[in-house]
Amino acid sequence: MTENSKPKWLSYIDDTLLDTFVDNPYECPIVIDENGIIRFMSRYNVGLYGFTPEQAVGKHITEVNKNSRMHETLITGKAEIGETYQLGNRQQIVARIPLRDRNGKIIGVLGKRIFHRVETIRALYQKLEILEGQLKYYHKEVTNLKTYPYDKIVAGKSALIQEAMHTALQAAKSDVAVLITGESGTGKEACACFIHQSSKRADGPYITVNCAAIPAELIESELFGYEGGAFTGAKAGGKPGKFELANKGTILLDEIGDMPLNMQAKLLRVLQEREIERVGGTKPVKVDFRLIASTNKDLQEMIKKDTFRMDLFYRLNIFNVNTPSLRSIPEDIPEIASFLINELSQKEKMPAKIVSRAAMIALQRYPWPGNVRELRNVVERALIIAEGPEIQLRHLPSRIAGLVQKSSSSPQKYIAPLRDAVSEAETKAIIEAIRSVGGNKLKAAKILGVHRTVLYQKIKKYNISL
Repeated sequence: MTENSKPKWLSYIDDTLLDTFVDNPYECPIVIDENGIIRFMSRYNVGLYGFTPEQAVGKHITEVNKNSRMHETLITGKAEIGETYQLGNRQQIVARIPLRDRNGKIIGVLGKRIFHRVETIRALYQKLEILEGQLKYYHKEVTNLKTYPYDKIVAGKSALIQEAMHTALQAAKSDVAVLITGESGTGKEACACFIHQSSKRADGPYITVNCAAIPAELIESELFGYEGGAFTGAKAGGKPGKFELANKGTILLDEIGDMPLNMQAKLLRVLQEREIERVGGTKPVKVDFRLIASTNKDLQEMIKKDTFRMDLFYRLNIFNVNTPSLRSIPEDIPEIASFLINELSQKEKMPAKIVSRAAMIALQRYPWPGNVRELRNVVERALIIAEGPEIQLRHLPSRIAGLVQKSSSSPQKYIAPLRDAVSEAETKAIIEAIRSVGGNKLKAAKILGVHRTVLYQKIKKYNISL
């Protein structure tokens, strides 16, 4: 090409820059004409083919590389990009691109390598796997979010709710492990999501794992992933585990008390080393995650029975958030019920309803063994069957409605059982005393007028976390 015949845009590139662009060690290009004759070969190909450019130019491509398929591209006219090819003594990823003139006629083929290290491809593939796994996971979670308000926590007025919220917000400020304890249905998962969304990792992934729902023989591959062919039925390309999906974010291990002992040991190592190893893999993978665990079991009792590791418990229990049962916070039931009514009304596209005084007394008196989950079901049923704008006593299940005796004038006022009233008062007094002296339990015991041992016993009894 003469200087005068160059396109205008090409005239801005000097010959040295153009030569460097064409002849580079990263792509090692080679060009053949429409007859398969080599017209250009990068000098960096000498080690691959055993020919210098001067020796190769003018020869048919199969004379220089008998395994080449570049001449086949002349016939098919189709580009082949990303093909794995044995070039020299190493597997490489190459591209074969047909070259056409302005009329669309094939006048040659460009061959070049894309990656000269297959390990690079593997690393990229693993990243793609993780992104694909996260996409599938969040597609499923978005559906769940439509029916469960993970991002909404009812901040009640009781001391127990206030204490749980205070501890959760403190935990959100750091990256340390959190253990959420509480009965089934008390909102442990919602609390975990609240901590994640209040933390610096809020923009990262939030992955949940129900340890009780995964068979013992599958839990390792579920948490840590596996390589292709690691076991019968494994995907050919392998699969990232939940910890890889949670990279730069938060992972919740729900029902941690149901995790098998052998997995507890492996989890402890992951917490210490911050790296996982896929099942069937040979190389550890670094992961950056924040761990939250939750359980409705007494882990300290499990430690005594050798069904839960003590070292793992202390590793998890840096922050302990206790989600209170509904029967321990009757004063918060009106606010929680109102929240559920509004949420369910929007979901079912029906008018919101108020709760009559008698019905609310019944709701506050009932012990709620299923906690918020049970209250939600009761409220949803009442919304459907109540004809007017008010949920009345008769709209509640008999097990709840029967707790209130109506007088001819007005429903009797709700009075909490003495045991619950005492528990609430003692809990509030203990929390206020300990906070007033900056956490010094010996001074708090003196303020409360009890022995230090008694104070510790009550802290344990009421699950007070400070």
